[in-house]
Amino acid sequence: MLFQKRIKNLSKAIPTKIMGLKDEKGSAMIFAVMILALLTMSGVSVVNTSNTEVQIASNHRVSIGAFYAAEAGIIEAKERLRGSSSDTNYVGDPGASYAPSWSAYLLSPHSWQPSTDDPLYEGSYQNYIPTSADHTNTAVTSNSLQTDISYLVRIRHKREYDAEQAGHTIAWNHYYDGDGSTATHTSASAGNIIYYGYGDPSQPTTAVQFTTAVATEFSPLEIIRAYGRSSDFQGSSLKIIVMEVVRNPGPVINSAVYAKGTVTGNGNSLSVDGNDNCGVAAAKPPIYTKSPAITNLNGSPTLSGSPASPQSGSDDIDINSYVNSLKSSATVTITSDQNGTNYGSSSNYLTCYSDTSNPNNVNGLKLQNVTGYGLLLVEGDLILGGGFNWNGIILVTGTLTFNGGGSGINILGAVLANQTVDINGGIDIKYDSCQVNNSLNASALEIVSWREVH
Repeated sequence: MLFQKRIKNLSKAIPTKIMGLKDEKGSAMIFAVMILALLTMSGVSVVNTSNTEVQIASNHRVSIGAFYAAEAGIIEAKERLRGSSSDTNYVGDPGASYAPSWSAYLLSPHSWQPSTDDPLYEGSYQNYIPTSADHTNTAVTSNSLQTDISYLVRIRHKREYDAEQAGHTIAWNHYYDGDGSTATHTSASAGNIIYYGYGDPSQPTTAVQFTTAVATEFSPLEIIRAYGRSSDFQGSSLKIIVMEVVRNPGPVINSAVYAKGTVTGNGNSLSVDGNDNCGVAAAKPPIYTKSPAITNLNGSPTLSGSPASPQSGSDDIDINSYVNSLKSSATVTITSDQNGTNYGSSSNYLTCYSDTSNPNNVNGLKLQNVTGYGLLLVEGDLILGGGFNWNGIILVTGTLTFNGGGSGINILGAVLANQTVDINGGIDIKYDSCQVNNSLNASALEIVSWREVH
């Protein structure tokens, strides 16, 4: 259509006198040369326009490909940060305690070199390239689960210097500074790790970013930086995406057993221990109720912790909210009473969820002779019978009843319920921060921030 319009315009532009020369060969030759020149110019213009459009389309396609490659790297890192160092594909900090200089790389099989392809590479960091055989490997090798996408991903703990680069100051706090120092930091001296959890004493039930000078039961924020590359015959493109992620800290654990309603314990075979069975976190009370609820104990139960007696106070833990936020990671849905079922293992922590109103169970969920590892989330009432053993966190939005007849009930972790907790028979509940963390590690990481930087 464009070519036809140009020919039409040319015809209009030729003087009438020339158009009328039918028998003069010289004039006809000039006219033919003019038409040929104009057609050539028009063709060149069309070809140039087409080449430009092809180049633009190619650049856009390559740019989009690089962006998706970087995003794929982010997703893989986010998933492989779940779990613990006992998992084959784990790429997180494998140490017994978190190291400020820890870092790890994911490399797809496209000749990436961390020391040259990562402009922010720092030789003072550990710079692991985790493999299934060695989580502390430092030899450059492809360790990505992808084979047809090109990316390099670096993971580090967020530190005080990182927060300051994002604008943190004493007057404009990005985190609660609990390490006793408010000095600014440098890349060479980046300060303490920034954790996410209940580290601000003034907000004991609100999860915040915070620093501490001692070991903590909470996990660090992780900074994932992904470089994605894409190319075709026209050229190549590089995209960089940075994401901050963190493990869901779960509910604040202020005791081995927490309830908003009255806790009633019957008999002498009840033992509740608020000391950390894992030996990492500070000791807690054995039982805590939200005032005005109290604890009624009949008999001579064994209670220990700090303090060793049941406590009542203003801590209002929103159990419903935590169940709602954690149930999206459920790996098992329990729809009926269970007797003799096992969930997970010491190397495979699960998130088990039950909504007792769907299908409707007017008597609540009953579990006996059950062994489980991970999170047990129940919307409604829960009745635990003899032979119940759980390692992790139990959250109940309704009433929780322990009937520990027979082989009794054993729980390592923590128990939280909205309503009355009735405890009968042989019960042994121990607070265990390691089991708490293991159960939360199975949950999907939450995104704190996301940005494309190139």
